[in-house]
Amino acid sequence: MKIPRIVLAGTHSGVGKTTLATGLMAALKKRERPIQGYKVGPDYIDPSYHAAATGRASRNLDRWLLGDNLPSVFAQSSRDHWAVIEGVMGMFDGMSGTAGFGSTADVAKLLDAPIILIVDASSMSRSVAALVHGFSSYDPQVKLQGVILNRVKSSAQEKILREALSEIKIPVLGVLPKELSLQLPERHLGLVPVGEGGLLEGFIETLSELITNHVDLDQVENIMLGAPEFKEPALAKETKKTITCTAPNSDGNFEKFRLGLAWDEAFLFYYQDALDLAEHLNAIIIPFSPLHDHSIPEDLDGIMLGGGFPELHLNRLSANISFLDSLREYAASGKPIYAECGGYMYLGKSIKDFEGNELPMAGLIPMKAEMTKRLQGIGYRKGVFREDNFLGPRGTAVQGHEFHYSRVVYDKDYPPAYELFRGNQADRLEGYARDNIVASYLHLHFSGHQELLEHWFASRSGRIGV
Repeated sequence: MKIPRIVLAGTHSGVGKTTLATGLMAALKKRERPIQGYKVGPDYIDPSYHAAATGRASRNLDRWLLGDNLPSVFAQSSRDHWAVIEGVMGMFDGMSGTAGFGSTADVAKLLDAPIILIVDASSMSRSVAALVHGFSSYDPQVKLQGVILNRVKSSAQEKILREALSEIKIPVLGVLPKELSLQLPERHLGLVPVGEGGLLEGFIETLSELITNHVDLDQVENIMLGAPEFKEPALAKETKKTITCTAPNSDGNFEKFRLGLAWDEAFLFYYQDALDLAEHLNAIIIPFSPLHDHSIPEDLDGIMLGGGFPELHLNRLSANISFLDSLREYAASGKPIYAECGGYMYLGKSIKDFEGNELPMAGLIPMKAEMTKRLQGIGYRKGVFREDNFLGPRGTAVQGHEFHYSRVVYDKDYPPAYELFRGNQADRLEGYARDNIVASYLHLHFSGHQELLEHWFASRSGRIGV
């Protein structure tokens, strides 16, 4: 497969990767290139900016969550597109305790993709050459094709930086001036998602113009077009056609599994490739809004409540009594409900926000959630199901991640969904799994665990043990 592609890496976190990646995607789209955005790592929010720039859903490339499926996931979504891949943290920063596993450099090597390094040059002169030389030579397999210098203060500084880099023969593809107006809005989980109104009016157009004026787009395109052919993994070829894993009805026909998906300002954290996989497995996705709808859609076979920011919408979520009643009625029917993080909190008895305001929620799980000012969980985790459930049998191992400022308190003994591990060490029990509910703080990427959706859709029943 011929896939024009580029990876935008940073020397460290905070160098402006998301801003520049979003701007580059917008500028290339304006040149009528079929741009597909990607984000290395598990982040949900940065891809929302990519989507605003390209007009299509961005994708995540995370080695822990996707495992050996990462190249095939990339191949499926990049077909007939130009891939712009935003890195994570510093270029060689990967999972703790590993030799760069899951880092930007690691994923770039896996995809045989050239890299452009973004440097925060605000306080640098000739030392920039030593810095870039180190990034270029540290791993001989990394294909560093050029740099973009960000936050350059003056034309005099730019001249010094260019002269220094010319000595090590690393092309400067762009120089962007220090521009305070291009700061993206942030809060406790990082950037404010675009879908929540975090994108300022005209911001994408401003970014596009900035990149067009200060980055050599012809050179960038030449690097992308010069990327070697991508060898499509066998798995990608196998999953092009729809796979039927739903059970036949009484007439012997295979009906689509009607999967209800909570989708609004409060619940918006999903991986697009996982949703695509659900459709490949003969599901139809039915979006609904716990904020705006009066009730859940009719005739759903299952419900998924993703993460997001329910703590910012407590009044409206709690006041939507008719919707909460319909959700309780659905749960009483025995049909399955899967929830992650914010969705997990919503299924509890109440949520308390940062100011101490506590409001009732669905009450389907015997616990209360409360926001705190300190991170309560962050990082990659291995989880093992404690008992059989609609996603899989007891002992099924999954790889996920958690990132939350909230904590939950149960008012009685409860059946945990997982035993979590950090590395090979048992960490703690996590989540809730009883009857037709599986919920926890753990975020999963189902494209890395296709068997979970297959198990769920094939049964059409949420009862544990089925």
